[in-house]
Amino acid sequence: MEDNKMLDKIYHNGDVITLTDNNAYIEAIGVNGEKISCVGSLNNVKKKMPNNSELIDLEGKALLPGFVDSHLHPILYLFFLLNPNLSEVKSIKDLTKILQDAIRDKPEDELVLGLNLREEDFTDPKEQHLPDRWILDKICPNHPVFLLRYDGHIGIANSRALELAGINNSTNIPEGGEIRRDENGNINGILSEKAASHILSKVSLPDPKSIREAAKKAFKNLASKGLTSLHGIVQLEAGGEMGDIGAYEVPILKSILDVIPQNWYIMVYTEKPKKLNRLKKSALHEGNVYAKFKVNCLKLFLDGTFGAATACMFEHFSDQHDKCGFCTVNLDEIYLKMKEAHNLGYQICVHAIGDKGNRLLVDLYKRLLEEHPREDHRHRIEHASMLKDDVIEDIKNLGLIISSQPPFINSEYKWIEKRIGKERSSYTYPFKTLFEKDIIMAAGSDCPVEEPDVIKGLHAMVTRNGFVPKQCVSIEEALKAYTINAAYAAFEENVKGTIEVGKLADLVILDKNPLEIPKEQIKDLQVMETIIRGKTVFKRE
Repeated sequence: MEDNKMLDKIYHNGDVITLTDNNAYIEAIGVNGEKISCVGSLNNVKKKMPNNSELIDLEGKALLPGFVDSHLHPILYLFFLLNPNLSEVKSIKDLTKILQDAIRDKPEDELVLGLNLREEDFTDPKEQHLPDRWILDKICPNHPVFLLRYDGHIGIANSRALELAGINNSTNIPEGGEIRRDENGNINGILSEKAASHILSKVSLPDPKSIREAAKKAFKNLASKGLTSLHGIVQLEAGGEMGDIGAYEVPILKSILDVIPQNWYIMVYTEKPKKLNRLKKSALHEGNVYAKFKVNCLKLFLDGTFGAATACMFEHFSDQHDKCGFCTVNLDEIYLKMKEAHNLGYQICVHAIGDKGNRLLVDLYKRLLEEHPREDHRHRIEHASMLKDDVIEDIKNLGLIISSQPPFINSEYKWIEKRIGKERSSYTYPFKTLFEKDIIMAAGSDCPVEEPDVIKGLHAMVTRNGFVPKQCVSIEEALKAYTINAAYAAFEENVKGTIEVGKLADLVILDKNPLEIPKEQIKDLQVMETIIRGKTVFKRE
């Protein structure tokens, strides 16, 4: 057990960025146990803290509230670490090498899952499209193989994988999914949304030791990014993004609780919202305001993504005139789930990306709150990528929260205008407008879709890599999206998100003050130390 000297600390001689409303200058802060116990001048903090408190010299570095990722899939992240990573693949030749290495020691009946495919990054323009089943058949003729695009909403199966999942030319298209075909009507192996889950259901569950080792690596990496809190999504039963494997997410989470340093606000995907009541009685919900683990949110999906051309749009995609996306759910069915969760007192978070998808979702929220008014509901739209002015006005009037993912811009800025056109780009990721309208915007990564790198997210918010620059925000606004706004989005603004007395000592130390450097240099900031509940969980060597 740590002694008082380790538990009582005074941080001083650096730039303390409180992110309070007045962002008052503070010379030092005192940490007692898990909480911030005093702030102010160094002399006053010393007087209030025990005599044996450890003095920690920041040496001119910046001390900020710990970062919060408001949307990620931590258990899915473990699977990404345990399977071939295709993010650096730049050609079919590269893909061939990785897959042939992956199948070398695999039984021929075991599905090989390749993750994080980014076909837009292929070097040869002629290869900048999703490969089909016949290309994968040439690479892996005897092993079932399924490649999942980095957004997780579309993938490619070879013939053996299609056979394993029982998918053939006579298979009916599932509601909320696609089984794409070539010009002759033959299945080409490309499956989107709920159709992809038929293949994912055949993925073998890793052994407990491998899962545990992957968990240690995953949460250590999250800590190295300055992340002290997570709004992490888990599935409660089969279905959703991971097919049958989804039913194992909660048991896996329970088995690795002791290796997770971060606080976790758990967003639960389930077909039956009432099941959240039972989950709240488990170790995943500690039942107090300072709890490390909390269950309070139902997670749902409404549409797909830009990359998969499945985001629900009013008009067809600019580069794919045969597609305008679709809803992955029946609107009457999703409303019933929303109503049940709402009336049980839970927060609701729904994935919506396309302009039509967001309009439909906001209309559902409007109906819900008119029929069943509730104060301080804090219902959320996850991603909210494309928002027209009328939708933004309704979001403000309804008191909805936007949970957006700035790293999407880093991945999409080179091709998104080609996909949706210049006009629709003008209201895509409208961060500045949201802040001007005083709409709470929280920021996250959607990890493992994107790297959970807060620094890169901040850079995306303040520069947008040149994509619709009028929607750039200030660094102060960007920081708030990853701290106090994210805390508010989980009903936790009274315990985290700013540096104030009584709040958790969730802190991050950066090598430079982000408020005092040119915005082009934001991407070069380094996380030097991450502190969760008063304990250092990461320190750069």
